[in-house]
Amino acid sequence: MPWWDAYFGELYLRIFGTILTPGHTAQEVAWIMTALDLPPEARILDLCCGQGRHAVPLARAGFQVTGLDRSTYLLAQAQHSAAQAGVEVAWTLGDMRSLPWREAFDGCINMFTAFGYFEDEADNQRVLHQVYKALKPGAKFLLDLSNRDYYLLRLWPRAWRRHGDAVILEETEFDPKTCRFSMTFTWLEGGKEESLTHSVRYYTVPELEGMLRAARLTPTALYGNFDGSEFGSFSKRMIVVASKP
Repeated sequence: MPWWDAYFGELYLRIFGTILTPGHTAQEVAWIMTALDLPPEARILDLCCGQGRHAVPLARAGFQVTGLDRSTYLLAQAQHSAAQAGVEVAWTLGDMRSLPWREAFDGCINMFTAFGYFEDEADNQRVLHQVYKALKPGAKFLLDLSNRDYYLLRLWPRAWRRHGDAVILEETEFDPKTCRFSMTFTWLEGGKEESLTHSVRYYTVPELEGMLRAARLTPTALYGNFDGSEFGSFSKRMIVVASKP
């Protein structure tokens, strides 16, 4: 079983809910709208939408949003969030390597390092080709990734943080031959422990821009965070905006 089929469940939301606050999400959504610069009621694809953290507020802002994810658990949470917010989102269960749409969207987002999952680089490249196919001519693609250089410079094999009565242990390994970060998160509380592990390929800017161009997507902007700051080695994020000619 690939790691992502077991990863995105209740424990994932519990662990990352400690850092992905509503204020954090609001800043990201505001920047998405600025970077994509789309008119009201434009169609947006949230690729790997998860629990709808971005899709729901984008729908609330008036966009026609489609969210695709492979996790039935996270999609159920997304449906609940949309119902609570009183908005409609077209939730779709699927694989980002095979998208069912052709020239359907004015914009696409892929957030929170939801790219580079696959060990076969051809599969990661295939995702970008699928994005190209799903976008209308002139549409924009926003890809939000972790900055490899930042995390290499600050690589701690083990880190601990406390959340209420729980302690969260983060264990990180980097493989320089594959450029993959493997992280295990362990939730310790009340004498019990629960763990999750992921393995993601991290890219440099030239690598990623080359992959985008190979998919006929033209990189147009690069940012280091959701405040529009310039990208550099000390930027936590690598946010690339590309367009379909």
